[in-house]
Amino acid sequence: MYLVYQARQVMKAAGNGIMDDMMARQKFRLFALVAVVAAVIAGVVTAFWPQAETGSGADSGDAVGTVLPEARELPSVTLTNDEGERWTNAALEGEWQYLFFGFTNCPDVCPLTLATLAGALDRLDESDAEVIPEVVFVSVDPQRDKPAAIKTYLEHFHDDFIGVTGERAAIDRLTGALGISYKLHEPDSNGDYAVDHSAAILLIDPRGRLRALWQPPHGRDVLADEFRQIRQQFPTG
Repeated sequence: MYLVYQARQVMKAAGNGIMDDMMARQKFRLFALVAVVAAVIAGVVTAFWPQAETGSGADSGDAVGTVLPEARELPSVTLTNDEGERWTNAALEGEWQYLFFGFTNCPDVCPLTLATLAGALDRLDESDAEVIPEVVFVSVDPQRDKPAAIKTYLEHFHDDFIGVTGERAAIDRLTGALGISYKLHEPDSNGDYAVDHSAAILLIDPRGRLRALWQPPHGRDVLADEFRQIRQQFPTG
C-alpha cells in the first residue's frame, strides 16, 4: 500500500508540474500578445501624431513642444472677455499668443501653468525678445467663472493676461477644434464640483491659427526658447 501511495504522489506531482508548465506557457503567450498589441498601438500613435519640426538651429531631439506640420485653422466663436466685452477668435490674429484652458477654482494645474506662462513672458522680456506673446486664458467653467472673477484671478499671475469664457456651445466648439478635453463632475452636497481638463499650452500664430503645443510638464525656459525658434522658422506665422 505504501508503494501505491508513493506512486500516486509521484503521479500527482508530475500532473501538477505539467499543469504549471501549461499555465506558464499560457501566461507567456498572453504576455507576448499584449506586447505585440502595445507595439502596434505605439506604431499607430507615432504614425498619426504630428511630428515636431526642427526650428532654426534647433535639435528636434531636444524639443519639448510639437510644431504642427500645417497650422490648424480655428472655428469662428464668440465669447466674453474679463472686461465683460464681446470677444471673438479674430482677436487672436495679429499677434503670437499662448492659449490655455482651465478654471479659476483649479487647485493645482492652472496656478502652476499660469505661473509658468508668466515666467516665460518675464524670460523673454529679460532677454530683450523682439516679440513677446500674449496669454489668453479660456475658462471652461462659465457657471462659476464670471468675467470679473476671471480678471481678479489672472491679476495674481500677470497684469497683461487676458481671460475669456462664454456659452457652453462656443467653448465646446473651440475646445473640440483644438483637441482640448474637459469634464465637469457632479456637484457635492455643498454645490462644489471638480473639473478635469487638458493641461496643454497652445501657441497661436499671427494669422490666428494653431501652430504648436506643449504638453506638461512645461517649463518657462522651454516655452520662451522654443517660441523664439518657432518664430524664426515661421516669421509671419
